[in-house]
Amino acid sequence: NLVLKKVTCRVNFCTECDIDFNRKCVLVKNGKGMLINLDYTAIRWDETPHLHGGLLLSRGQFQEYILTESYYPPLFDIVTGVFFKILGASLFSARLVAVTFGVLSVWAVFEIAYQLYGPKTALAASVLLASMPGFIWLSRMALLETMLLFFFSISLLLFFLWMRTNNNKMLFLSGITLGLGVLVKYQTLVAGIIMLVSLLIMGRQRIVTKLGKFSFIVIITAAVILPWFIFAYQQYSSGTLGTWLYALQVGNEERLAYSTRFPAPIFYLIEMTWPYPHVHPISLFVYLFTLLGLAFWLKRRRQEDKFLLISFFIVYSVFTLITSKDWRYITLVFPILAISGSEFILSLWDKAKNIMRAPHVSFRTKKFTKVAAAVLVLLASASVIYSSWETFLWLETDQVYVPVEEACQYVAERTTLNETIVVLCTVNYFSADMVEFYLLLSNPNQEQPMQYPESPVDAYTTFFNVTWLIESSEASNVKYLLLYEYGNITFFQSELTSQDVLEIMINTGRFIKEDVDFGSFPRRIFIIRFLSIS
Repeated sequence: NLVLKKVTCRVNFCTECDIDFNRKCVLVKNGKGMLINLDYTAIRWDETPHLHGGLLLSRGQFQEYILTESYYPPLFDIVTGVFFKILGASLFSARLVAVTFGVLSVWAVFEIAYQLYGPKTALAASVLLASMPGFIWLSRMALLETMLLFFFSISLLLFFLWMRTNNNKMLFLSGITLGLGVLVKYQTLVAGIIMLVSLLIMGRQRIVTKLGKFSFIVIITAAVILPWFIFAYQQYSSGTLGTWLYALQVGNEERLAYSTRFPAPIFYLIEMTWPYPHVHPISLFVYLFTLLGLAFWLKRRRQEDKFLLISFFIVYSVFTLITSKDWRYITLVFPILAISGSEFILSLWDKAKNIMRAPHVSFRTKKFTKVAAAVLVLLASASVIYSSWETFLWLETDQVYVPVEEACQYVAERTTLNETIVVLCTVNYFSADMVEFYLLLSNPNQEQPMQYPESPVDAYTTFFNVTWLIESSEASNVKYLLLYEYGNITFFQSELTSQDVLEIMINTGRFIKEDVDFGSFPRRIFIIRFLSIS
């Protein structure tokens, strides 16, 4: 039985050529705003499960959601579904969820720094986090990271406040927020490891009593997440365990080549600031301040310093041990780095003020201190400004538009329910799930599109068998096939391009290209008609 297989997941893959291509050819000059133009930038592959999941939940299709979208925990999709219900189902609404939790994450960092170090550090840490290019980029994508960051940060703050005040209310709230974080992404469980290790290192007095209370967090967290686990397992028991284990490992073996570019112990030290030549999740100059801040904490070792250092090193160690690596996985340390950089800068500033106020210090020393303080302010300000500029460049470079919605509307208006659509040669900006999202917006009963080849052509070696495609199209009653131009870039480990694929298909005499194209070179979508003989 020859069928075209629909693939709903792919490795979180990013190609350097795609970045270079965008920068050289598709740099938008008209200054797209961070909020107003959320839906302009092309959909990424990793956004599609949340678009589809949110759409299903907003329509009350819970059974179908469990069966098709249980790879991720449900909280992000639930909130997306609520936004769809209130604002209407759209790419803008889905990305607005990430924006909302991006703002909440900045507030969470402010609260952590305020409670641990005071208002000045809180304000400076918020500015540093809000200037980090990777954080702002994630805040514009329908991805889990900003929601994950919020619940992770708040759960640790509440736990530290419990250790400081012994207020059991804080312990209870910490368990709830930790459970909600797990319902965003399973990797939030690393916060539980941080809490346990912090108790063992910092809470030596009455350690048995405190460990007993820590079990209360475990119970509360389990009470929050167990209903989802039980419900999902009952609905999808045959594949749930394997899916959860895969998700917990954050990827698969196909990412091994990417994850071994640098030695494992220093991989994330480089990845956080320089994963690709034109991508800097944390600007280098801000990054230097944050690393100096960690060293400053190691020397000073206050209780709050120890807690944040434990948090940093456990997150860093856990994700270093996981085989699959990407800078997005380590964003949990971004708030910690923002606070460490801010505390380092302000500690130097306070030290300079104390020297200048001291009556016994010589005039020459005071003059030198003033110059040093001025240089510190200049360097810190320039670092934040430069980081903001890198953020702007990244967002401008990222303003790539692929007219998937228009192409889907065209084929949706010209197909019946018993006719099938095929998505050819999928890449990061164009996949069957993206097409399905827009088709479902047009018609909830639309048959889901199929995909060929099975794997994305920008991440896996491609073999294009046009004979197999013809036979499968005939058997599946295919009417239209959609092909993304992909800028004439050759597919992964292949000499083929989209133009080659189009030519191969046309030469068979069984496919014709419609007169209408969507988009312009180098990012057009071709509409191809299959000529059935049945």
